[in-house]
Amino acid sequence: MLRFVPPAGFPLTTRQILRALRLSFGLRQGADQNLTSIATGLRARYVFGTSSGRAALCLVLRSLSRLKPGRNIVALPAYTCFTVAASIVRSDLKMFPVEIETQTLDFDFSQLEAVPAEKLLCIVTSNLFGLVNNLGRTWEIARNKGAFFVDDAAQALGASRNGYSSGIYGDVGIYSLGRGKALPAMEGGLVVTNSEEIAGAIQTELKQVPQASRAHSARIFVEMLAYSVLLNPSLYWIPNSLPFLKLGTTEFAPDFPISGLTAISQALLSDQLGRLENVNSIRRKNATTISNSLEGNERFSTPKPSPDSQPAYIRFPVIARDRAARDEAVSRMRGAGIGAGPFYPEAVCDIAGIGPHMATDDFHRPRAEDLARRLFTLPTHPLVGRGDLDRMIAILNES
Repeated sequence: MLRFVPPAGFPLTTRQILRALRLSFGLRQGADQNLTSIATGLRARYVFGTSSGRAALCLVLRSLSRLKPGRNIVALPAYTCFTVAASIVRSDLKMFPVEIETQTLDFDFSQLEAVPAEKLLCIVTSNLFGLVNNLGRTWEIARNKGAFFVDDAAQALGASRNGYSSGIYGDVGIYSLGRGKALPAMEGGLVVTNSEEIAGAIQTELKQVPQASRAHSARIFVEMLAYSVLLNPSLYWIPNSLPFLKLGTTEFAPDFPISGLTAISQALLSDQLGRLENVNSIRRKNATTISNSLEGNERFSTPKPSPDSQPAYIRFPVIARDRAARDEAVSRMRGAGIGAGPFYPEAVCDIAGIGPHMATDDFHRPRAEDLARRLFTLPTHPLVGRGDLDRMIAILNES
Protein backbone atom coordinates (compact mmCIF):
# COMPACT_ATOMS: atom_id res chain seq x y z
CA MET A 1 0.00 0.00 0.00
CA LEU A 2 1.44 3.34 -1.07
CA ARG A 3 -0.48 5.40 1.49
CA PHE A 4 0.77 4.73 5.01
CA VAL A 5 -0.02 6.93 8.01
CA PRO A 6 3.09 7.50 10.18
CA PRO A 7 2.78 6.30 13.79
CA ALA A 8 3.60 9.78 15.12
CA GLY A 9 4.63 13.16 13.82
CA PHE A 10 4.54 16.95 13.81
CA PRO A 11 4.06 18.37 10.29
CA LEU A 12 6.78 20.76 9.13
CA THR A 13 7.19 22.67 5.89
CA THR A 14 10.38 23.37 3.95
CA ARG A 15 9.79 27.07 4.51
CA GLN A 16 9.71 26.58 8.30
CA ILE A 17 12.94 24.59 8.21
CA LEU A 18 14.70 27.19 6.06
CA ARG A 19 13.54 29.86 8.48
CA ALA A 20 15.02 27.85 11.34
CA LEU A 21 18.28 27.61 9.40
CA ARG A 22 18.40 31.39 9.03
CA LEU A 23 17.61 31.90 12.69
CA SER A 24 20.33 29.43 13.69
CA PHE A 25 23.00 31.63 12.14
CA GLY A 26 22.27 34.21 14.84
CA LEU A 27 22.68 31.73 17.67
CA ARG A 28 25.87 31.08 19.59
CA GLN A 29 25.89 27.34 20.16
CA GLY A 30 26.25 26.31 23.78
CA ALA A 31 25.27 29.69 25.28
CA ASP A 32 22.44 29.38 27.78
CA GLN A 33 20.94 32.70 26.71
CA ASN A 34 20.14 31.16 23.33
CA LEU A 35 17.38 29.20 25.10
CA THR A 36 15.76 32.26 26.69
CA SER A 37 12.68 32.24 24.47
CA ILE A 38 12.22 28.52 25.06
CA ALA A 39 12.52 29.02 28.84
CA THR A 40 9.82 31.69 28.66
CA GLY A 41 7.52 29.41 26.67
CA LEU A 42 7.99 26.55 29.14
CA ARG A 43 7.72 28.84 32.20
CA ALA A 44 10.99 27.52 33.56
CA ARG A 45 13.71 29.55 35.25
CA TYR A 46 16.57 27.51 33.80
CA VAL A 47 16.66 25.57 30.52
CA PHE A 48 19.60 23.61 29.11
CA GLY A 49 19.90 21.89 25.73
CA THR A 50 21.45 18.50 24.98
CA SER A 51 21.74 16.15 22.01
CA SER A 52 18.83 13.87 23.06
CA GLY A 53 16.28 13.13 25.74
CA ARG A 54 18.43 10.32 27.12
CA ALA A 55 21.43 12.66 27.22
CA ALA A 56 19.26 15.13 29.12
CA LEU A 57 18.28 12.48 31.68
CA CYS A 58 21.87 11.32 32.06
CA LEU A 59 22.95 14.92 32.64
CA VAL A 60 20.24 15.30 35.28
CA LEU A 61 21.14 12.07 37.10
CA ARG A 62 24.84 12.93 37.19
CA SER A 63 24.02 16.39 38.50
CA LEU A 64 21.75 15.06 41.25
CA SER A 65 24.48 12.58 42.23
CA ARG A 66 26.78 15.55 42.78
CA LEU A 67 24.29 17.01 45.24
CA LYS A 68 23.62 13.75 47.10
CA PRO A 69 26.73 11.60 46.54
CA GLY A 70 25.72 8.99 49.13
CA ARG A 71 22.63 7.97 47.15
CA ASN A 72 22.72 5.82 44.01
CA ILE A 73 19.23 4.32 43.48
CA VAL A 74 16.65 5.56 40.98
CA ALA A 75 12.99 4.50 41.27
CA LEU A 76 11.32 4.29 37.87
CA PRO A 77 8.17 2.79 36.33
CA ALA A 78 8.64 -0.87 35.42
CA TYR A 79 7.10 -0.12 32.02
CA THR A 80 8.84 2.84 30.44
CA CYS A 81 11.22 3.72 27.64
CA PHE A 82 14.42 1.67 27.47
CA THR A 83 16.37 4.94 27.19
CA VAL A 84 15.46 5.71 30.82
CA ALA A 85 17.14 2.49 31.91
CA ALA A 86 20.07 3.21 29.58
CA SER A 87 20.53 6.68 31.10
CA ILE A 88 20.57 5.24 34.62
CA VAL A 89 23.18 2.66 33.63
CA ARG A 90 25.23 5.34 31.82
CA SER A 91 25.17 7.38 35.05
CA ASP A 92 26.53 4.44 37.11
CA LEU A 93 23.36 4.26 39.20
CA LYS A 94 21.05 1.41 40.17
CA MET A 95 17.39 0.90 39.22
CA PHE A 96 14.44 0.08 41.42
CA PRO A 97 11.50 -0.69 39.10
CA VAL A 98 8.04 0.06 40.48
CA GLU A 99 4.86 -1.69 39.35
CA ILE A 100 2.35 0.37 37.36
CA GLU A 101 -1.42 0.67 37.19
CA THR A 102 -2.69 -0.56 33.83
CA GLN A 103 -5.68 1.81 33.76
CA THR A 104 -3.57 4.96 34.21
CA LEU A 105 -0.02 3.93 33.16
CA ASP A 106 1.04 5.66 36.40
CA PHE A 107 2.84 4.23 39.40
CA ASP A 108 1.22 1.74 41.72
CA PHE A 109 1.66 4.22 44.54
CA SER A 110 1.45 1.59 47.28
CA GLN A 111 4.58 0.04 45.80
CA LEU A 112 6.25 3.41 45.26
CA GLU A 113 5.70 4.26 48.91
CA ALA A 114 7.32 0.93 49.84
CA VAL A 115 10.58 1.72 48.04
CA PRO A 116 13.35 1.92 50.68
CA ALA A 117 14.35 5.53 51.34
CA GLU A 118 17.96 4.66 52.10
CA LYS A 119 20.19 5.51 49.13
CA LEU A 120 17.19 6.59 47.01
CA LEU A 121 18.48 9.44 44.85
CA CYS A 122 15.33 10.24 42.90
CA ILE A 123 11.98 9.11 41.55
CA VAL A 124 11.52 9.36 37.77
CA THR A 125 8.03 9.56 36.26
CA SER A 126 7.15 8.50 32.69
CA ASN A 127 4.07 10.45 31.45
CA LEU A 128 3.76 7.89 28.66
CA PHE A 129 2.13 9.06 25.42
CA GLY A 130 1.56 12.45 27.03
CA LEU A 131 -0.73 11.06 29.77
CA VAL A 132 0.39 13.10 32.77
CA ASN A 133 1.17 11.17 35.94
CA ASN A 134 -0.02 12.14 39.42
CA LEU A 135 2.70 14.73 39.93
CA GLY A 136 1.53 15.91 43.34
CA ARG A 137 1.53 12.46 44.90
CA THR A 138 4.92 11.60 43.39
CA TRP A 139 6.33 14.85 44.75
CA GLU A 140 5.03 14.09 48.24
CA ILE A 141 6.52 10.59 48.28
CA ALA A 142 9.87 11.86 47.02
CA ARG A 143 9.94 14.51 49.73
CA ASN A 144 9.10 12.02 52.45
CA LYS A 145 12.03 9.87 51.35
CA GLY A 146 14.48 12.74 51.07
CA ALA A 147 14.81 12.11 47.33
CA PHE A 148 14.59 14.29 44.25
CA PHE A 149 11.63 14.19 41.87
CA VAL A 150 12.57 14.01 38.17
CA ASP A 151 9.59 14.67 35.91
CA ASP A 152 10.38 12.83 32.69
CA ALA A 153 8.20 14.63 30.16
CA ALA A 154 10.02 13.28 27.10
CA GLN A 155 6.61 12.38 25.62
CA ALA A 156 4.56 15.10 27.29
CA LEU A 157 5.67 18.51 26.04
CA GLY A 158 2.59 20.74 26.26
CA ALA A 159 0.63 18.35 28.48
CA SER A 160 -0.59 19.41 31.92
CA ARG A 161 -2.40 18.23 35.03
CA ASN A 162 -4.30 20.36 37.51
CA GLY A 163 -2.88 23.44 35.80
CA TYR A 164 0.76 22.32 36.11
CA SER A 165 2.76 21.62 32.98
CA SER A 166 4.44 18.24 32.78
CA GLY A 167 8.19 18.63 33.09
CA ILE A 168 8.30 21.66 35.38
CA TYR A 169 6.44 20.33 38.43
CA GLY A 170 9.33 18.36 39.91
CA ASP A 171 12.76 19.39 41.11
CA VAL A 172 13.93 18.98 37.54
CA GLY A 173 12.35 17.80 34.31
CA ILE A 174 13.33 16.72 30.82
CA TYR A 175 11.82 16.84 27.32
CA SER A 176 12.79 14.95 24.19
CA LEU A 177 12.91 16.61 20.77
CA GLY A 178 13.46 13.40 18.81
CA ARG A 179 11.35 12.22 15.89
CA GLY A 180 7.96 11.02 17.03
CA LYS A 181 7.84 13.27 20.09
CA ALA A 182 5.39 16.09 20.79
CA LEU A 183 7.48 18.73 19.01
CA PRO A 184 10.40 17.15 17.16
CA ALA A 185 13.54 19.02 16.20
CA MET A 186 15.04 15.81 14.68
CA GLU A 187 17.10 15.29 17.79
CA GLY A 188 17.72 16.97 21.09
CA GLY A 189 16.64 17.15 24.68
CA LEU A 190 15.89 19.86 27.20
CA VAL A 191 16.53 20.01 30.94
CA VAL A 192 14.31 22.39 32.92
CA THR A 193 14.46 23.39 36.57
CA ASN A 194 13.54 26.24 38.87
CA SER A 195 16.19 25.22 41.40
CA GLU A 196 19.32 27.36 41.48
CA GLU A 197 21.21 24.55 43.23
CA ILE A 198 20.32 21.95 40.59
CA ALA A 199 20.99 24.42 37.77
CA GLY A 200 24.48 25.02 39.19
CA ALA A 201 25.21 21.28 39.26
CA ILE A 202 23.95 20.93 35.68
CA GLN A 203 26.17 23.77 34.53
CA THR A 204 29.14 22.00 36.09
CA GLU A 205 28.30 18.80 34.21
CA LEU A 206 27.76 20.70 30.95
CA LYS A 207 31.35 21.94 31.01
CA GLN A 208 32.39 18.37 30.20
CA VAL A 209 29.95 18.03 27.28
CA PRO A 210 31.24 18.78 23.75
CA GLN A 211 29.23 20.96 21.38
CA ALA A 212 27.75 19.56 18.20
CA SER A 213 30.04 19.82 15.17
CA ARG A 214 29.12 21.77 12.04
CA ALA A 215 29.05 18.53 10.09
CA HIS A 216 26.53 17.09 12.54
CA SER A 217 24.40 20.22 12.35
CA ALA A 218 24.41 19.96 8.55
CA ARG A 219 23.23 16.36 8.79
CA ILE A 220 20.38 17.39 11.09
CA PHE A 221 19.33 20.03 8.56
CA VAL A 222 19.18 17.41 5.80
CA GLU A 223 17.18 15.08 8.07
CA MET A 224 14.71 17.89 8.77
CA LEU A 225 14.12 18.38 5.06
CA ALA A 226 13.65 14.65 4.50
CA TYR A 227 11.29 14.44 7.49
CA SER A 228 9.12 17.30 6.22
CA VAL A 229 8.65 15.53 2.88
CA LEU A 230 8.46 11.87 3.88
CA LEU A 231 6.08 12.35 6.82
CA ASN A 232 3.30 12.73 4.26
CA PRO A 233 1.20 9.53 4.27
CA SER A 234 1.52 9.29 0.48
CA LEU A 235 5.32 9.03 0.85
CA TYR A 236 5.91 7.55 4.31
CA TRP A 237 5.85 4.05 2.83
CA ILE A 238 9.35 4.79 1.49
CA PRO A 239 11.22 5.08 4.84
CA ASN A 240 8.83 2.54 6.36
CA SER A 241 10.01 -0.06 3.85
CA LEU A 242 13.72 0.41 4.63
CA PRO A 243 14.68 -1.93 7.51
CA PHE A 244 18.11 -0.36 8.06
CA LEU A 245 16.39 2.82 9.33
CA LYS A 246 15.04 0.76 12.27
CA LEU A 247 11.87 2.81 12.46
CA GLY A 248 9.87 1.80 15.52
CA THR A 249 12.74 -0.28 16.95
CA THR A 250 13.40 -0.01 20.69
CA GLU A 251 16.95 -0.78 21.77
CA PHE A 252 18.73 -0.76 25.11
CA ALA A 253 22.00 1.06 24.38
CA PRO A 254 23.77 2.74 27.32
CA ASP A 255 26.71 3.86 25.17
CA PHE A 256 24.79 6.69 23.50
CA PRO A 257 26.58 9.96 22.59
CA ILE A 258 26.19 13.11 24.67
CA SER A 259 26.73 16.57 23.24
CA GLY A 260 25.12 19.98 23.07
CA LEU A 261 21.92 20.87 21.23
CA THR A 262 22.51 22.03 17.67
CA ALA A 263 21.70 25.64 16.85
CA ILE A 264 19.24 24.63 14.13
CA SER A 265 17.33 22.38 16.52
CA GLN A 266 17.18 25.24 19.03
CA ALA A 267 15.91 27.57 16.33
CA LEU A 268 13.27 25.15 15.03
CA LEU A 269 11.99 24.43 18.53
CA SER A 270 11.75 28.10 19.45
CA ASP A 271 10.03 28.96 16.17
CA GLN A 272 7.48 26.11 16.38
CA LEU A 273 6.68 26.17 20.10
CA GLY A 274 3.70 28.41 19.44
CA ARG A 275 2.12 25.72 17.23
CA LEU A 276 2.33 23.03 19.88
CA GLU A 277 -1.01 23.61 21.60
CA ASN A 278 -2.92 23.54 18.31
CA VAL A 279 -1.23 20.28 17.27
CA ASN A 280 -1.84 18.76 20.71
CA SER A 281 -5.52 19.74 20.53
CA ILE A 282 -5.81 17.84 17.24
CA ARG A 283 -4.12 14.84 18.84
CA ARG A 284 -6.55 14.97 21.76
CA LYS A 285 -9.54 15.23 19.42
CA ASN A 286 -8.43 12.19 17.40
CA ALA A 287 -7.69 10.25 20.60
CA THR A 288 -11.14 11.06 21.97
CA THR A 289 -12.78 9.84 18.77
CA ILE A 290 -11.02 6.48 19.03
CA SER A 291 -11.58 6.20 22.78
CA ASN A 292 -15.31 6.87 22.50
CA SER A 293 -15.61 4.16 19.86
CA LEU A 294 -14.24 1.55 22.29
CA GLU A 295 -17.00 1.91 24.87
CA GLY A 296 -18.31 -1.58 25.56
CA ASN A 297 -15.55 -3.26 23.53
CA GLU A 298 -14.53 -6.48 25.31
CA ARG A 299 -11.31 -7.02 23.33
CA PHE A 300 -9.72 -3.58 23.60
CA SER A 301 -9.56 -0.89 26.26
CA THR A 302 -7.55 2.26 26.76
CA PRO A 303 -5.90 3.93 29.77
CA LYS A 304 -7.99 6.83 31.04
CA PRO A 305 -6.49 10.28 31.63
CA SER A 306 -7.25 12.07 34.87
CA PRO A 307 -10.22 14.47 34.51
CA ASP A 308 -8.00 17.37 35.61
CA SER A 309 -5.40 16.73 32.90
CA GLN A 310 -4.73 17.82 29.35
CA PRO A 311 -2.86 14.94 27.66
CA ALA A 312 -0.57 15.42 24.68
CA TYR A 313 -1.37 12.00 23.13
CA ILE A 314 1.67 11.78 20.84
CA ARG A 315 0.28 8.29 20.21
CA PHE A 316 -2.94 6.67 21.35
CA PRO A 317 -2.42 3.64 23.63
CA VAL A 318 -4.73 0.63 23.32
CA ILE A 319 -4.59 -2.44 25.55
CA ALA A 320 -5.72 -5.70 23.95
CA ARG A 321 -7.35 -8.58 25.80
CA ASP A 322 -4.30 -10.72 25.08
CA ARG A 323 -1.21 -10.80 22.91
CA ALA A 324 -2.91 -12.64 20.06
CA ALA A 325 -5.63 -9.96 19.83
CA ARG A 326 -2.97 -7.24 19.83
CA ASP A 327 -0.86 -8.84 17.12
CA GLU A 328 -3.90 -9.45 14.92
CA ALA A 329 -5.08 -5.82 15.30
CA VAL A 330 -1.62 -4.43 14.53
CA SER A 331 -1.29 -6.64 11.46
CA ARG A 332 -4.68 -5.57 10.14
CA MET A 333 -4.00 -1.90 10.87
CA ARG A 334 -0.72 -1.98 9.00
CA GLY A 335 -2.37 -3.79 6.13
CA ALA A 336 -4.87 -0.91 6.01
CA GLY A 337 -2.07 1.68 5.85
CA ILE A 338 -2.17 2.69 9.54
CA GLY A 339 1.09 3.05 11.48
CA ALA A 340 0.03 0.95 14.45
CA GLY A 341 2.51 -1.10 16.40
CA PRO A 342 3.49 -2.63 19.72
CA PHE A 343 5.35 -0.13 21.85
CA TYR A 344 8.19 -1.14 24.18
CA PRO A 345 8.77 -4.85 23.55
CA GLU A 346 9.40 -5.66 27.21
CA ALA A 347 9.15 -4.23 30.68
CA VAL A 348 12.37 -2.71 32.01
CA CYS A 349 12.86 -5.73 34.28
CA ASP A 350 12.90 -8.06 31.25
CA ILE A 351 15.69 -6.30 29.34
CA ALA A 352 18.43 -8.83 28.60
CA GLY A 353 21.33 -8.52 31.06
CA ILE A 354 19.62 -5.89 33.22
CA GLY A 355 20.02 -7.82 36.51
CA PRO A 356 23.40 -6.37 37.63
CA HIS A 357 22.00 -2.85 37.27
CA MET A 358 19.09 -3.45 39.63
CA ALA A 359 19.04 -2.29 43.25
CA THR A 360 17.07 -5.37 44.33
CA ASP A 361 17.13 -9.06 43.47
CA ASP A 362 13.33 -9.11 43.37
CA PHE A 363 12.91 -6.84 40.35
CA HIS A 364 10.28 -8.54 38.18
CA ARG A 365 6.92 -6.76 37.96
CA PRO A 366 4.12 -9.00 36.55
CA ARG A 367 1.65 -6.28 35.58
CA ALA A 368 4.26 -4.31 33.66
CA GLU A 369 5.46 -7.46 31.93
CA ASP A 370 1.89 -8.37 30.97
CA LEU A 371 1.22 -4.85 29.66
CA ALA A 372 4.22 -5.09 27.35
CA ARG A 373 2.59 -8.12 25.71
CA ARG A 374 -0.80 -6.44 25.19
CA LEU A 375 -0.27 -2.72 24.52
CA PHE A 376 -0.11 -1.13 21.07
CA THR A 377 -0.48 2.41 19.78
CA LEU A 378 -2.33 4.25 17.04
CA PRO A 379 -1.45 7.55 15.32
CA THR A 380 -3.16 10.77 16.43
CA HIS A 381 -1.21 13.53 14.64
CA PRO A 382 -2.74 16.14 12.27
CA LEU A 383 -2.03 14.03 9.17
CA VAL A 384 -4.56 11.42 10.37
CA GLY A 385 -7.69 11.90 8.28
CA ARG A 386 -11.32 11.03 8.97
CA GLY A 387 -11.02 8.01 6.72
CA ASP A 388 -8.00 6.81 8.70
CA LEU A 389 -9.95 7.11 11.96
CA ASP A 390 -12.86 5.19 10.44
CA ARG A 391 -10.54 2.35 9.39
CA MET A 392 -8.97 2.15 12.87
CA ILE A 393 -12.38 2.11 14.55
CA ALA A 394 -13.75 -0.53 12.17
CA ILE A 395 -10.83 -2.87 12.80
CA LEU A 396 -11.03 -2.45 16.59
CA ASN A 397 -14.77 -3.04 16.71
CA GLU A 398 -15.08 -5.98 14.33
CA SER A 399 -16.09 -9.08 16.24
